[in-house]
Amino acid sequence: MGAAVLFVFFLVIRGNCSLAGISDAFALSGICLLIAGLFQTAKSLHFYDLIIYGFQKFVNIWKNRDFTQRSSQGYYEFLQGRNYKKGFKECYITAGAMILCSVVLCFWL
Repeated sequence: MGAAVLFVFFLVIRGNCSLAGISDAFALSGICLLIAGLFQTAKSLHFYDLIIYGFQKFVNIWKNRDFTQRSSQGYYEFLQGRNYKKGFKECYITAGAMILCSVVLCFWL
């Protein structure tokens, strides 16, 4: 559904209903979905969690300059409460299909 909405959005914005306009709409919507998939991949690889954990550790060290207090929570324990179950492959498959349609229409011109 989201791919179709993006496609129609870019088609209307471009204002060109020829094959070139349709090809551009497929390409732009595919690139948007690819970027969304990359953000979801970074989330599932715990990249954002690593940044959050590092910032929390930095703040703890900054508040405790003599390093006498030791934090009881390690990175593994921090990740235990932050599991992600949502898949991100669907976004890549849809983006690939949209870009493939764009390339086919581009060479068909």
